[in-house]
Amino acid sequence: MTSILFERTQAYLPEIPAYMSWLSRYKPGVRSVDSSSLTQYDPQDYDIVWRFMGLDREGKGRFVVHEYNSLSTGTGARCKNLIKRTFNAKPHRRIFLNNNVRSEFSFYDDIPFRLRDMGVDDRFFRSASAATPTYDFVYAGSLNRGSVITGFLDYFAASARDMTLLLVGEAHPDMQARYKAASNIIFHGRVPYEEVPALAGQARYGLNLMPDRYPFNLQTATKVVEYCALGLPVISTRYRWVEDYAAARKARFFWLAPDFSNLSKGTLSAFDFHTPDVHDLSWDRVIEASGVFDFL
Repeated sequence: MTSILFERTQAYLPEIPAYMSWLSRYKPGVRSVDSSSLTQYDPQDYDIVWRFMGLDREGKGRFVVHEYNSLSTGTGARCKNLIKRTFNAKPHRRIFLNNNVRSEFSFYDDIPFRLRDMGVDDRFFRSASAATPTYDFVYAGSLNRGSVITGFLDYFAASARDMTLLLVGEAHPDMQARYKAASNIIFHGRVPYEEVPALAGQARYGLNLMPDRYPFNLQTATKVVEYCALGLPVISTRYRWVEDYAAARKARFFWLAPDFSNLSKGTLSAFDFHTPDVHDLSWDRVIEASGVFDFL
């Protein structure tokens, strides 16, 4: 039996359980392990070590896969990408989120690679949006996106008092204190991933707030795909990835003005939304189409 160790570098990696579930059903001769379930381990004990990058200067393992599911963030992001490209050990295979991520890393070698974009958990398809929504908007994801988040919340607290916003994600105490008086902004906090579909489905619209800056404007916004799986109309800031996605899917999303001043009940009710079908982006179908296990 072939063994694969998925070496976790961060808490939120929905691809790991998706990979393991797919392997258990379609590759019965493979035993997969999530490193978070182990107190200690030796990479040499596994046939394949699958690392989410990260730095990996030693490349320990008999057969090593490097998955780049995002670009570097923060100060000096491009410099961090260069460091990874220069100093990471050469693996046997590479996986990239999409062509944007692959292009930014620009590895100059002939190591085989595959592209594997974000998939959608089946729970989102099963949790259709509520017939009678509890909230007008839901934002599910990181609240650490700088002024695009605080700017929207400032506008919402002052000029959209007749609408409600559910925030699902970890908020800094300073942020919660700043909007304490705004009863139409509900901080739900971080929840287990499996609870997100039912919560998000209680809203009338899915909200995507992403700054139009590197690297966020090049990467898949998982929340947008998940909103579509729930059947929610999408409201978003404008940037490269989401505009390309909307065009490719023939979607009609509501684009927020830079100062958010076009957001009102009237403008939304008059807008002709179209939420695309994304069943082809279920994890099973994404993994199957990517061929990430067939080229090992």
